[in-house]
Amino acid sequence: MLRTRATAGLVAASALLSVPLAAALHASTCGTPTPLLAPLVPLAPFVWPLVVAAAAGAAYTAVRRARTRRRPAGPPPRAATPAPPDPAELPSPVDHFTGRATETGAVLGLVRAGHRAIALTGPPGTGKSALAVRLAHELGPLFPDGRLYAELGGGRGEPSAPAAVLAGLLAALGAPAEEQSGTSDALSARFRGRTAGRRILLLLDDAADACQARALLPAGEHCLTLLTSRDALRNLPEAAPVPLTPLTEPDALALLAAVAGPGRPAAGPDHARTAVHACGRLPLAVRAAAGVSRSMPTGQMPALAGRLAAERDRLHQLRMDDPAVRAAFETAYAALGAPDRALLRALGACPAGRVTVRIAAAAADLDPAATRGGFRRLTDAQLARPEGPGGYRLHDLVRRLAAERLDHETAPAERRAALERIVTACTEDATDPGSRAWGATEQYAVPHLVRAAVREGLLNHAHALALAADPWLEGRPGQSARVAMWAAVLDAARRSGEQGWTAHAMRGLGAAYAHEGRLDRAVDHLRMAVALGRHLAGRTEQTATRRLLGAALRGAGRYEEALRELRTAWEDCREAGDTAGEAEVLRALGALHLDRRRPDEAIDCLERTLPLLARHAGDAAVLADTRRRLGTAYAQTGGFVPAERHLHGALALYRRGGLTAGEGWTLTELGHLEERRGAYGAGVELHRAALAAFERAGLGAGIAASAEAVGDNLLVQGDPLGADEEYRRAADAHRRLGDHAREAEVRRKLGA
Repeated sequence: MLRTRATAGLVAASALLSVPLAAALHASTCGTPTPLLAPLVPLAPFVWPLVVAAAAGAAYTAVRRARTRRRPAGPPPRAATPAPPDPAELPSPVDHFTGRATETGAVLGLVRAGHRAIALTGPPGTGKSALAVRLAHELGPLFPDGRLYAELGGGRGEPSAPAAVLAGLLAALGAPAEEQSGTSDALSARFRGRTAGRRILLLLDDAADACQARALLPAGEHCLTLLTSRDALRNLPEAAPVPLTPLTEPDALALLAAVAGPGRPAAGPDHARTAVHACGRLPLAVRAAAGVSRSMPTGQMPALAGRLAAERDRLHQLRMDDPAVRAAFETAYAALGAPDRALLRALGACPAGRVTVRIAAAAADLDPAATRGGFRRLTDAQLARPEGPGGYRLHDLVRRLAAERLDHETAPAERRAALERIVTACTEDATDPGSRAWGATEQYAVPHLVRAAVREGLLNHAHALALAADPWLEGRPGQSARVAMWAAVLDAARRSGEQGWTAHAMRGLGAAYAHEGRLDRAVDHLRMAVALGRHLAGRTEQTATRRLLGAALRGAGRYEEALRELRTAWEDCREAGDTAGEAEVLRALGALHLDRRRPDEAIDCLERTLPLLARHAGDAAVLADTRRRLGTAYAQTGGFVPAERHLHGALALYRRGGLTAGEGWTLTELGHLEERRGAYGAGVELHRAALAAFERAGLGAGIAASAEAVGDNLLVQGDPLGADEEYRRAADAHRRLGDHAREAEVRRKLGA
């Protein structure tokens, strides 16, 4: 009431005073005032501000009173809600990160394309987590509202429950305690609500599977999730996959050098290369090897390479304080179901990294359908990958783990039975007329299988596999696998006392040595095979051995001995009516006459060979070889037209069959033909092409011959420096072959 009266008084006073003061102001400015207002004129400057203040106070009081009447009383206003935190939980990047330029570019490209989830997948030890952490730090500035991290435990075989992970993520985002509990679905919904509309990067490391990862994906189009997993995450279409494979050799060497410290890999680059390949070029294993090298004196890289070369101890050597390389693979093995663990153990009995479904089924004693299903699950677990039709490849360290588990978890009788089934299946593959040609994998596997069968006492199986595999290995570049195989058969023959097996082993070794150009050793073994087979082998087999011996003697320059052996073989074939064998011996005699510089006799033998080959529909390689020698013989007689016809026909046959060694020899003969014409420039080009073919074939004798021929042509053209370079290459090739006489002859040409 009092406040109301005061307000009324202020309003009235201001009103009453304003009237006379206004009149007084008017009078003072416009003329003489009236007697009534004259006393107020001097007071006008002082009273006027008082009137204005009174009016303003009255107005403020009236407005405040009106507002108070309109608004009901309520609680005092609450304090402002604090902004949610911007978490930064990423682990520190690993030291000495190396390589992964391709994968990094792929991830950054997916981010630019707007993908909200990206999955880095791969086998154990490929460095998925290291790459993901590095990428997360690089991309971090693009996500100012937070960088979250969660370790999901899939690789340990102890995957974290999504509810527990979500509770931690909500806590990091500032959610109150009451929001951090509840069902997984409820927590997932709250997490999506907290992340909607924000720019957040989430790194989910080591996801067990798609189901675990899906529950943890944030909401909003501005968030990015990086996942790592050994699982292929095929059931998580939300995530764009970026698979990781082992490092390239240069990157693996760079990582070894960086982690090992200065000077160690440089002390032995070849040994460093051996070490990283023993590690399978896996970053985790390479880091472990570097850790081992740091504990050794400087310059001990050869010792490290030697330790890692022993397959049986490789996983033991590749360990660091934490984690161990072995543990990375053992947890993956433990996470498999019992049938898949059994399949993986059985694959430990297979000596090659690549194995077909048929061989794997034999090893595990399963039907092919069950084996394919097992391989699909192993592929999903990143422990195998498809390679070629019906084949899968295991990483070397996975295969080593499988072999260890086979030794520790399987009885000796079961291991022996598995090996017997594998050897039998390989023998059937080799003898199957419709079988595909064996490649490098079989070259590696067969001698190991033969040796393993001999160790287990499966002598008959070892011998049968060697006989079946020899035709496949005979035409392959390099003969080391063939030599190792027949050396194992020779061991089996000595154990069993089987002289027939000894003859087969001697013949196989002699043929392999002859193919490598190690002719003295070839002659020695083939002579023993002839002597042993005189009373044991059939006529056809003995004739074939004599033909091989004659060819080896011819290659060694022992022409008269070669002529005796080949004529004996020819007579045997004619008596037996063996026209196929006769064709082979006539071809060998034609080659011998060429070496003896008797081209007319060579042409006679080789022309008689062609109709015999046509009668038996011989293979293209044999026909090509015959035509090549005919072309050479005609060239020696000066018949350049028939020479070119036969040589170009042979070259087409060799190339059609992918026979690079024959292609090289034919190009060599064409080069010599150009030399006889005086076209040394064309001769150089043909000899260089021959040299390239021999290098592809890995044929040392051809490399030596072609390099020397190139040198001869360059010397004639007035290029002694270029000639010397080629002569040195030829001499080195002869030295590697053990042909020191030819090496000395070539070195005498140096500086000529």
